[in-house]
Amino acid sequence: MLTSNDLTINFENLLKLGYAVVDVRFKDYDFCTDSHKLIVGRVDADRDEFYPEMIKQYTGIDFKPSEIFEIWTEILMHKIKMSQVLNRDIAIKVAALDYIETVYTSK
Repeated sequence: MLTSNDLTINFENLLKLGYAVVDVRFKDYDFCTDSHKLIVGRVDADRDEFYPEMIKQYTGIDFKPSEIFEIWTEILMHKIKMSQVLNRDIAIKVAALDYIETVYTSK
């Protein structure tokens, strides 16, 4: 289970159940009162490769398997922060690219 501030996701259990967190949305959605909502999608095959392939598609980078869940959580948190600053929901690909350019490369 990975926890970052107020975002807690158990990626491995979700994958075992056939689901994956594919995005997080910022406000303007009235189905619950939380400031952000996880978007979960069904993963039918290749669960072990889902996150590495998705992150590579967004960023063009092959991350180490041990980094995948941490990087994805950081990208989701980065999207929430960017959305709060801009006061609107932004695309996950924009957040992923901005995270790589502004946070990851400066580590």
